[in-house]
Amino acid sequence: MSLLAIGDNCVDFYRELNLSFPGGNALNVAVYSSRTLGIQSGYVGVVGTDERGDFILDQMRRKGLRTEHVRRLTGETAITTISVRDGDRFFDEYIEGVQQGAVFPRQELDYASGFDVVHYTVWGFGREHVQEMRGRGGPLLSCDFSSEIYSPATEIMPYLDYSFFSGSHLLEGGEDPRSVVEALGGRTRGVVVMTLGEHGSLAFDGGRMYVGDAVPVEVVDTLGAGDAFIASFLCSRLKGMDIQRSLAEGHVAASEICGRLGAWGGD
Repeated sequence: MSLLAIGDNCVDFYRELNLSFPGGNALNVAVYSSRTLGIQSGYVGVVGTDERGDFILDQMRRKGLRTEHVRRLTGETAITTISVRDGDRFFDEYIEGVQQGAVFPRQELDYASGFDVVHYTVWGFGREHVQEMRGRGGPLLSCDFSSEIYSPATEIMPYLDYSFFSGSHLLEGGEDPRSVVEALGGRTRGVVVMTLGEHGSLAFDGGRMYVGDAVPVEVVDTLGAGDAFIASFLCSRLKGMDIQRSLAEGHVAASEICGRLGAWGGD
């Protein structure tokens, strides 16, 4: 069983603490998936020719991830400057660096086709080949759209097996997440999953709405929790678990990440 994540990476820099951690939605999913027994994980992305790029590659190797599909482009590696207040993280500044305008090399399509699941992110590249990947009839296709519910990027949903969204902002705005998830479900034959932070999660397969319960945890930092949820959910599905069990596994994984500073690495 195997999962390939395509797209973004960055250095997460905690300003007040002067600490750096590797991160980025796609890279996080690859790393978290690699921790699952029986899952082979891969990652395709780009880094710059700077010390931050060296840091990302070194951290990947320390976690046992192969780096030959990470291209080095002239310029700087993406960096996110973060503040943590009361256990929640606030993004103060983001420099996209070499990821701006990056594209997925066509020569990597054969490599991607060899995986059981290919996962994309709304902030990364590679989604331009989703329709072609679907036509090849190989991997299951997944994308994390974050909170971009109404983004043009969601036009690829008809080709996806799993569409992930973050919906905490809906609750804050007084909207009904169930209605939104059902509406999104009408745009795909796959499963729509929406995480709601401490309020759990929802999943809709076109016929049934599933409810997942968040695991209570003393929060240190929520960075990476959503990516851990996605990785665990997808790996659980690969292992044959049903949607309800996969939601539960996702919440356990997310709670474990909330108990540490940074998404992973940093050693």
